[in-house]
Amino acid sequence: MRKFLIRRFFYMILSVIAATIIVFMLSRLAGDPRLLYAKPGGYGITEEQFEAIGESLGLDRPLIVQYGIWLGRILKGDLGKSIVSERPVTRILGEKIGATLQLGVASWILATIIGVPLGVLSAVKRGAVFDYLGRGFALFGQALPNFWLAIMSVLIFAVGLGWLPSGTRGLQDGFPFSWQNLQYFVLPTATLAWGAAAGYLRITRSAMLEVLDSEYVTLARAKGVSHRMVIWKHAFRNALIPPLTVSTVLLTSLLTGAVVIETVFAWPGIGNLAVQAVDANDFPVLTAVVLLFVILWVVANFLTDIAYAVVDPRIKYS
Repeated sequence: MRKFLIRRFFYMILSVIAATIIVFMLSRLAGDPRLLYAKPGGYGITEEQFEAIGESLGLDRPLIVQYGIWLGRILKGDLGKSIVSERPVTRILGEKIGATLQLGVASWILATIIGVPLGVLSAVKRGAVFDYLGRGFALFGQALPNFWLAIMSVLIFAVGLGWLPSGTRGLQDGFPFSWQNLQYFVLPTATLAWGAAAGYLRITRSAMLEVLDSEYVTLARAKGVSHRMVIWKHAFRNALIPPLTVSTVLLTSLLTGAVVIETVFAWPGIGNLAVQAVDANDFPVLTAVVLLFVILWVVANFLTDIAYAVVDPRIKYS
């Protein structure tokens, strides 16, 4: 187990380094970075000024040296400055990451609360009405694109019925869990959680069906164990292994996949920041967001491997 974790940690570091190389090479293939720093009306800069910008960016050195300087700055926490606002990228990310974490964690909790119980109910009521309803929910949840759901929820609940705000995060003043603040979370959280809840439902249902058809559950029923005890003590505890182990990956997918939702609802998070950076050619900000997402995914996969070994003692790593 220890050797496996050390090897996986080593692979995680290599994956992050490979991601930095890919991001850096794509930045150079996109064109001369000096052109991005040319403000409107500033294309008439002199050759000396153009070369001075290149020296400040390290473009007068070999490509491998440029990468080393860029990576060294990242390791020191220096992600550069935004081209648009000329503010440190780390400060911009610090201001936006809180909103993305709130939306992602809230959607993950909602998806867990909805998906896992529905998956258990669908498996227990196999072939009944609840099972068909649950599978229908999972089918539509994974088939309907979230941007369409977001737009339709705005049209119905914000524009048509006027029940909820159409977007933004609100002022977030006063008590955090007051309706004045929570109402801004309802539409984006529900939209983002729909697909995740559908995934939870399918995983939980499949795991429950496999456990319910196992020999030890049949033996427990033959011994006269009550139906409720069989479901919750024997079947449910073992069926939770797959949902628990994929929960870290699912949470990461909600954090990194909220770009469309944040854009539709004008949510001031990292996803919306990435879209704005693409529109404005703000390369330092976009590079920082991509690296952050890559690191989140690599760490999530590493934690998932650990979770498999901790939750399921039957798994042995050699």
